[in-house]
Parts: sequence; C-alpha cells; structure tokens
Amino acid sequence: MNYSDLRAAACRYLGCRDAPAPQMLSMVDDGIAEADRLSRFRAVARTYTVPPAFLGREPYASFLAGCSGCALVAMTLGAEGERRVRALMTLDPARAVVLDACLSALIEREGDAWEERQFGSERTYRFCPGYGGSDVMDNRLIFEAVRPERIGMQLLPSGMMAPQKSMAGIVGLGRRGQKTCSGCMAAEGCRFRREGRICWENNC
Repeated sequence: MNYSDLRAAACRYLGCRDAPAPQMLSMVDDGIAEADRLSRFRAVARTYTVPPAFLGREPYASFLAGCSGCALVAMTLGAEGERRVRALMTLDPARAVVLDACLSALIEREGDAWEERQFGSERTYRFCPGYGGSDVMDNRLIFEAVRPERIGMQLLPSGMMAPQKSMAGIVGLGRRGQKTCSGCMAAEGCRFRREGRICWENNC
C-alpha cells in the first residue's frame, strides 16, 4: 500500500500542523498497517435523477446545484478497528489515538475510491449530515433510503452511527466539486475555522 496520502490525512486528524517527528511518522505508519488489516470496508448506495424531498432544503440544495442527479451513500469499516482502539486505550493510549486517526483517514480514502468506481469522476465530494450547518439527524433519512443495516451499520438516537468508523452522505452526480468552506452557511461562526480546522475532517 502507498501510505503517503493516508499518512498525511492521519497526521491532520492527530492535529499535526508542522512536520511530524520521525517517531510520530513511524507510529502512524504502524497504525495505517494495523487499520488496513482490521478494516472490513462495505458500502451501499441509491441513485436518483430527482433528489429526495429533504435535499430541497439548504444547505443541500446549494450543494447539488448544477448536478444531473445524486446518490445517497453509506459505508463502514466494520467494528474490528473500533474494538482494537478500545482495547489499546488501557494498554497503550498513544497507540490507540494514532490507530483511531488512521482508521478515520482510511474510511475517507476507501469511501472516495469506492465512489470513483461506482459513479466515475463526474461527481462531487461526499456531503455528510452535520457539515455546513446541516442537521446530523438527517442521517435517519439516508438510512431509510439505503438501509445500511444490511452491511452492519446502526443509527443511534443521537443521529450518529455505529460502528464508529461509518459514514452516510450525499454525492452530487454530473459535475465535479471539491470540498471548500466558500459559501458554507456556517462559515462565519464556524468553530472549526476558528481552531484552524475544517468540519469534514472531524466527523468520523
């Protein structure tokens, strides 16, 4: 496996703003290898030419502007990595934190690769409920549509998901789109921007 992109993403999740020390990079590389070994990536999707009604609300309507269709997606790495992180928290907390960051980076990478295979390159990024001022409880509408229980996912009363390394979101089809804070409804008062972070790196 080429670790370069995963290493950079994991370091961001760990809050590294400067060049990480060699010891940290070694821990991250070990964490990526363990995350890859423990992961059981699975995903489901449903595509639409006419978006479901809830996507007519903001910020979804603006996100999908110019798209010819959309897809609701759900994906998970399974529970094995999560169980390993919990076990490590009592044995080696530093290693647990690094593994958790590597799992977060891995599900993003695996999800992007799966979407590329499913939908091609003419697509937006994955917009998950909770981004840009949207309501995390909208995850229930995605669950109702794609039924990710069949790949082992569960929706919690809070709107969050189990296993923890799972995602549900919306992908616009027919045009390309990159993640950006520009035009976000929540940008002005965004706590992530105040802290020098971005919201989509803090939802796994």
